[in-house]
Amino acid sequence: MFRVQAFAVSGLALLFYIFDGQSAAQGAFYGGAIVLFNTWVTHRRLKSAQELAKIAPGREVTALYLAAIQRFVFTLVFFAVGMGWLQLDPVPMLVGFGVVQLSYFVSGFLISHKSIK
Repeated sequence: MFRVQAFAVSGLALLFYIFDGQSAAQGAFYGGAIVLFNTWVTHRRLKSAQELAKIAPGREVTALYLAAIQRFVFTLVFFAVGMGWLQLDPVPMLVGFGVVQLSYFVSGFLISHKSIK
């Protein structure tokens, strides 16, 4: 899943670079990198929740809720940093975030659909 997202980030940044220039490519890459970071955090939290379920059953749900809140806060902070401090173009950043987030859902669907068969 992470490889699919990394490929989507790279391809999208390249397309923005070709059609809109370096500034747009940086924004698209940054927006996609936010999703990559969220994927990494989610993977870490799922592993720790699995371990927590073995030690203290029932507490893993709380850990997963806290992870969702953490991802939400990180996403807002990263967007604020990108648009405010780094002065990146907001539209490519949002497009990069949206496209890579969509690749997350599509690759997750394909992985789960493949494991069902």
